[in-house]
Amino acid sequence: MKLRPLLALLASASAQAAEPAWLPFQWAMGSLTGGAPERLGLVLPVTVNGVACTVQLDTGANGEWNWRVGGPAATDARAEIAVAGRHRAIPASAANLARLKEPDCGGAPVAVVGNALFEEGTLTLDLGRSRYAYTPQPLLAHARDAQPLLYLSWAEGGGHILVEVQRPGMRAGYAMLDTGAARFGLVAPDEQQWRALAGGVVPSVDDPGTMRFPGPVGEPVVCREAPMAGGLTVAGKNLSMRTGYCSGHSFKEPIRMVGVLGMAALGDRTIVLDYLSRRWTLGD
Repeated sequence: MKLRPLLALLASASAQAAEPAWLPFQWAMGSLTGGAPERLGLVLPVTVNGVACTVQLDTGANGEWNWRVGGPAATDARAEIAVAGRHRAIPASAANLARLKEPDCGGAPVAVVGNALFEEGTLTLDLGRSRYAYTPQPLLAHARDAQPLLYLSWAEGGGHILVEVQRPGMRAGYAMLDTGAARFGLVAPDEQQWRALAGGVVPSVDDPGTMRFPGPVGEPVVCREAPMAGGLTVAGKNLSMRTGYCSGHSFKEPIRMVGVLGMAALGDRTIVLDYLSRRWTLGD
């Protein structure tokens, strides 16, 4: 009879040990269409040389750290950064660090952090509770419900996350999982595929809902959206979403994909990305 309380205690301790060390993040809110505010980006707290700032989390970016101002640092100087419990010495120029002298670091993320910063462990994103965790372990190595992911390196440093998706009645394909596309569902790689995803019913460029904004290197990007015909199966879950197409951007994928999967269709679910085991889960 004394064994039961002991087993319960051990089970409780095990559950507590499995709980990630959560850290808060913020949603960058705004509107690209002039309508109600939407989630536009996922922003993490960070310190740079001891100064509290923020960075944007972008799993569509392969690299570890990309300064938002001042461009790549061609210098031997280093900035000490701390984010998600990770400490790094990052190349930095005076132009990169200028915003540290402004109140709230200028009020915007000082850099973009990508997959390379987390590829030695597991990144967990609780979208509904605005919290995240990084664990330097392969948390999904033995998880029965985990799905495979591809971690492909087609640029220097880090890689890109591709997950399996499927449309009704069609073969499965791969989409790039991109927190940088926070307000989008599935962004098609070309206009022809977009029209097919939308069932042929798409708005014109002159539609009031057309979005115009600068791309990764400042290029003018034009995006249109439409409801996706039939939805999409992601990690065994059938999701309804909108599909879009963006012209003018500089991103060019070297492999054939169904598209880029943003965060809009994932709602308030929890995403677990185990870079080490090449597996991932999507919560209910």
